Amino acid sequence: LFALTETSVWPLAGLSHALATLGVEPRSAIFVLLELGLLALDTTPDLRTIDDFPARIDQGPMHLLQLRAHPAVPQAVRVSRPDGKLTPAANDVGQIRESDGLEPILRLAAIWQRVGIEPLRQTGQGALYKRDLERIEEDPVLSGAISDALEPLAAMSLLWLSLARRVGLIHPDAASERLEAAAPAFWIDNAVHLPQMIATNWMGLREWQEWENSPDENPEVRLPLMFLRPAVLLWLACLQDDEWVALDDLAQQLRTMNPEWDRPSLRSDPEAAAGAGRRGGGPRARNGSQSARPARGERLLRLLLLGSGYAMGLVRTGEEQRTGRTVVQLTPLGRYVLAMGPPPPPHPRFEHFLFVQPNFEIIAYRQGLSPQLVGQLSRFAWWTKIGAALELRLSQESIVLGLEGGQTPEQMLEILTRHSQRPLPTLVPDAIGRWTSRRERIIFYAAATLIEFASLAERDQALAAWQEDDFKTFVPVADRFLLVESPQQIPTDRISTRGSRDYRHLPEKCVSIKPDGVTLELDPTRSDLLIDAELSRIADELPTARNPSRGMASGTPSRRYSVSAGSLARAIALGISPGQIVEWFLRRTGAPPSPAIRLLFKSTSSTPIALKARRMLVLFTPTAELADGLLQHPATRDFLGDRLGPMAVAVPEDLLEKLQGVLKELGLEVVPS
Repeated sequence: LFALTETSVWPLAGLSHALATLGVEPRSAIFVLLELGLLALDTTPDLRTIDDFPARIDQGPMHLLQLRAHPAVPQAVRVSRPDGKLTPAANDVGQIRESDGLEPILRLAAIWQRVGIEPLRQTGQGALYKRDLERIEEDPVLSGAISDALEPLAAMSLLWLSLARRVGLIHPDAASERLEAAAPAFWIDNAVHLPQMIATNWMGLREWQEWENSPDENPEVRLPLMFLRPAVLLWLACLQDDEWVALDDLAQQLRTMNPEWDRPSLRSDPEAAAGAGRRGGGPRARNGSQSARPARGERLLRLLLLGSGYAMGLVRTGEEQRTGRTVVQLTPLGRYVLAMGPPPPPHPRFEHFLFVQPNFEIIAYRQGLSPQLVGQLSRFAWWTKIGAALELRLSQESIVLGLEGGQTPEQMLEILTRHSQRPLPTLVPDAIGRWTSRRERIIFYAAATLIEFASLAERDQALAAWQEDDFKTFVPVADRFLLVESPQQIPTDRISTRGSRDYRHLPEKCVSIKPDGVTLELDPTRSDLLIDAELSRIADELPTARNPSRGMASGTPSRRYSVSAGSLARAIALGISPGQIVEWFLRRTGAPPSPAIRLLFKSTSSTPIALKARRMLVLFTPTAELADGLLQHPATRDFLGDRLGPMAVAVPEDLLEKLQGVLKELGLEVVPS
């Protein structure tokens, strides 16, 4: 088990569970290996010597104890089949299905690209930050359903991330708490062996399990199915190459070896574990009755074999004729991973499987792909859809990613040309050449100071005057900034600083809303480098107006922006929601959006808003108290409509004469306006 999973540590409870399912008495087998020094039990924090292994294990808790194998053990052992025989299916098998084994490779390629563009940040405890976790979980390429799946996989984004870390496609950065993508050379060195690497690491995967826990479930009380992956595959290896076994027969065999093989917890007390599993919503039937055990066991096997095992390319499935039962057997890859068969033969491929379109989208058919080709395409084409047919896209960012990985434009075009069914559209080579020529060189400054000017002209005026001393000192950045690597080189005697900004602090409120409700004015003394980009997403800059008598001789420009229906529509097209715009106003102006801007929100809504107009008579009173009395008095209130203001009340036209009569009795008279 240590050798199959290529892991040096197994939980004692998980190892015991797997051994019992294989028909091995766990305690005696483990104690012998402990006495021989081939296994070691995790020591106590005070590093005391353990003289009595049975006593130490009995102290428990068993599900928290860890066993470590001697480093030489996994390489020195020979994998053997369990002592027993499965009952093969007696009837012929039809409707045979087998995956192409590309699904995990494609998903790992996609997550490698995404982490390569933006590494994942980790907390000190090794968990991902919420934003980074949501970015992975909400990516449709990573979390989308598998097109030919027989059973759905839980938490697929976590599965691909965990597998990518175990095979080395993603690794922690030694200098920071981040997860980074491996170098592109990984695909050259490991693509041939990647299916075996993925399958082996899936058998030893602990960070993910086939059954998704309910949110309130204790993480220590979880389904131990993850520890049964190698054990169940070893039982399938007992079959001949042309034999099949039904899932219910396999479940019965496992129950014969270990009556609690399908228990929902690793805790030592099976009944307590069963209760925890029922409370957590696990696969055990709600009433916990023994009559539900066969169905539960078969359900677990479906998750393990028809779910992840099928997706990894280790298991093929079929339907037994006459009975209709689901049957399974190992694929050549499955036997090879268990060291019980030769390397699997390569799948038949066809050379021309790409359709390169003028809009830079690429359609790829799985029948032509291999792990090596997946790696080659992943280096310069972005995966946008993984299904029965695959979609990639060429962009300036993806081409730059390929260039940084050591590929040349000629190599990229050669791959596309060799595997395309048609000649490449002329736009594609032109775009790749253009993007290559525009590749930007990035200069890294360990520390720098940015000086912001009120306008481009003032920046250029200062640059011309200051470069007389050293033209390399000041670097123009964007339209209004100069970068200075050393603050000592800033000619402070020539400038008047109106403000400074420490970006370790929260953004300042530097925007005010003018009385018209749609004009925003920027305070240059409190602004920062981010405010221009933020404002340009939701508003349009107005022509510059200058305030003379301040700043340079030409006056200080007053920068104003206008919010319009068009600018808000542009923001929504960029993915900015109205809620985010409201949050920006609170953060940058200290107040919510004005009513005029909220009115513009309505104009950008896809739901039309109907406004009603009608003529009405309005009764004006000299005081608010008189209006209050008319609305309250039983003789007059029935002839009045809505109150329009402190001293204004609407009057229905057909009730005006009756109202005049009542008012006359009260000594009041309506005078026409």
